[in-house]
Amino acid sequence: MKYLLFFSLIPLLLFSGELRLESYKTTLPSIHHGKPVNVDLSIVLQGRDVDTQNEDALMDVLQTALGSLNAETLLTTQGKNHLKKKVIELADKVYGLEVDFVYIRNVRIELCTLERIRELLKKSANSARR
Repeated sequence: MKYLLFFSLIPLLLFSGELRLESYKTTLPSIHHGKPVNVDLSIVLQGRDVDTQNEDALMDVLQTALGSLNAETLLTTQGKNHLKKKVIELADKVYGLEVDFVYIRNVRIELCTLERIRELLKKSANSARR
């Protein structure tokens, strides 16, 4: 039985490609801050049509899928699963590309550095007045 399973998976392994996006940066709206925040993703796409020739189409699919989320949702299990499902569906629907697996390796959310500095300056000015 193990051999049958192994040999049935060989065609998938032979014809699948992989695209690694180690530091995919984008900006998403934030519910808590009311402003856009920077998001840094590390993501791996695998599938038959996943290769460098289709990289632009896959980047468009990823950006479109991310557009349906906000930053805080992306940190939840449901948000990550929604992103994976959306990438697979959009790749097939819009470009006819077969993406089999989406692996999210890392999600990092950062407030804009200038916004952080502005908030710190406001806090220090308020505490200096007291």
